Amino acid sequence: MKRWNLFAVIGAVAALTTSTASGQTTMVGEAHDFSGSGWSGGEICKPCHTPHHALTDESGAQVGWLWNHELTTSTYTMYDGSTADAGPDDGDAAFDKLSRLCMGCHDGTVAVDSFGGQTGSIFLTGDKNLETDLSDDHPVGFTAVYPTVASSKWQPADASHKLGPGGALKLREMNIGGTQTYVVGCMTCHTPHYKGFDHQLRMSNASSALCLSCHVK
Repeated sequence: MKRWNLFAVIGAVAALTTSTASGQTTMVGEAHDFSGSGWSGGEICKPCHTPHHALTDESGAQVGWLWNHELTTSTYTMYDGSTADAGPDDGDAAFDKLSRLCMGCHDGTVAVDSFGGQTGSIFLTGDKNLETDLSDDHPVGFTAVYPTVASSKWQPADASHKLGPGGALKLREMNIGGTQTYVVGCMTCHTPHYKGFDHQLRMSNASSALCLSCHVK
């Protein structure tokens, strides 16, 4: 890539993440902006992402997203009462690989400041800590396989496995018992990068609009 093209790309990315002048949302000052914490090195992206030497999982595969944060290795109690471990996505994991990244902080077993090879000591508490018993939470992963046939209970996903207005919600790809399927995951409804809605949602849930993007009621 020519130098001027590289600078143009960097400028475009910076504009998307730091400016709201054109209606774009911003991470600055929101839930995943840790730049004001001493342990973050004054950066927003660094606790989760790295430009070099990204993490691999237990199988030696790249985690993806240039991941920089320690992975959880927990075993979970799922919505149906069954148990499964975090991963890797080898056919027997609890949930899709992106949900595992979320749970790397939100199951309360890995410190928020455990990134870049360092072991941290700051753990999420209160409602932000979902813990490892997910039996009282919305189903995810292998307990939330989305139907592919017409149903009176579920809205149909489109060809790109998206639901909701403008395809705001996306089902996550997951290997279950050797079969590729699509499930509800953490990042079906939430985004770490902030869209302007409460609870890091991908769309407004006014009048339960987000819920009704999947559920027929």
